[in-house]
Amino acid sequence: MKSGWGSEAGGGRAGGVSVLLAGLADSLDRSTTALASPALLQESELGDVLGALDGVAARTHALLVAVAREGLARGLHQEAGFSDVDWVRLVCPGLASRTAIEIAMVARAAQQRVHAPLGDAVQDSTVPVHRAAQILRALTRIRPALGESEYAEATELLTAAAAREEFDERDLGRITSKLVATCLSEKEQVARAQARHELRDVHESSLADGSLRRFVLTVGSDADYEAIKAVLMSPLAAPAPRPDATTDAITELSTDAGGEAGPATTGGGAAEAVHATTGGGPTVAGLDLRTAGQRRYDAFMTVFRRGVAGTQGQPTTPKAQVMVTIGLQELRGALGGTGRTVHEGTVPAHEVRQLACEADVIPAVLGEAGQILDLGRAKRLVTPGQRRALAHRDGGCTFPGCHVPATWCDAHHVVHWARGGRSDLGNYALLCPRHHTWLHQHDATADVDETGVRWRLR
Repeated sequence: MKSGWGSEAGGGRAGGVSVLLAGLADSLDRSTTALASPALLQESELGDVLGALDGVAARTHALLVAVAREGLARGLHQEAGFSDVDWVRLVCPGLASRTAIEIAMVARAAQQRVHAPLGDAVQDSTVPVHRAAQILRALTRIRPALGESEYAEATELLTAAAAREEFDERDLGRITSKLVATCLSEKEQVARAQARHELRDVHESSLADGSLRRFVLTVGSDADYEAIKAVLMSPLAAPAPRPDATTDAITELSTDAGGEAGPATTGGGAAEAVHATTGGGPTVAGLDLRTAGQRRYDAFMTVFRRGVAGTQGQPTTPKAQVMVTIGLQELRGALGGTGRTVHEGTVPAHEVRQLACEADVIPAVLGEAGQILDLGRAKRLVTPGQRRALAHRDGGCTFPGCHVPATWCDAHHVVHWARGGRSDLGNYALLCPRHHTWLHQHDATADVDETGVRWRLR
């Protein structure tokens, strides 16, 4: 690639770069001076200026990739004794950590011939840096499962998709998820899910003096992540509504997952259940002054406390529900694939099959033409009467040697309902969450009669 920075002589190039950098600094100074007082801009100008600055930022990131790509090709990071990411952070201290990682990722990938077109698309601003990083993460997952030519085709496909302006981030996420699910066999997906499941963890990370108490949670599956996310994005985490200014007082009501209404118990000191108002409108006490993080914490603790508040450890409310859209063939296991939640998250098909045993997931099952075949049929879910009968028959988890009580067990379809299994006592077995996961992973079956459940384990 030719450059207009100077002559072939080293001095000419250095002088050209100096002139370029001086001109760039001068242009930035003049732009900063002109925009130093945004209040002087007309309303119609503000949007234009923001759009122009966004274009400058995008072009700047593209140039950063181009220069970092050349620097990595010359081994400058190795000479300095740094990894590619740390080298980018060193020379660009003003970049956010995520941006530096993505620039280094794209610049590193562009060193390989198969990724060179993607690097070129980033450099000419056809593909934004963050979208290039998104598809590179997906390509990393599928590369071991593809041949060289197939991988090149996948790279070309995703590069073209990332360059299309009509595709937003969610669209691109659906495309990459579908490609990963198509390229990886369900066996490989299950193996990856098992490896992630082994990483699940909760540990305390409090300060020694007790001034800060904190727990760190590592989620073990996409389904668990979506269940937690559903709570954190639920109405429980929304700001409390302002009281009506026409009344002297108002009592906020909160509806829990079971449909019961009662006084709000989120615990937020700034959002009390009863708000006094004056003739001029709500007082400060009537406003929800909690931060977004505090609201999410209060929502999580509301669900957590109600889950363990029953007698003898029995949960008092149903499980948090997540709606997932999935194709019928994927759900039956005929095709590899993923389900999509209303929050644009993805859940592997094998996890949807497991969670659909209970009310954790309400599946919206689609036919080949995309029509809805089933929207969480009530008949597939265990009824309260059936759960009592299962508790009496099974006593608890039916896996050999397990003693988890019935109140903490899932009602598992021995023959999955998507494969024609009936939702009656003869096709149900109580399983604790750990053994429920294990049995779905190993596709075990059982003999069920009025006396109990006998698993056929391989």
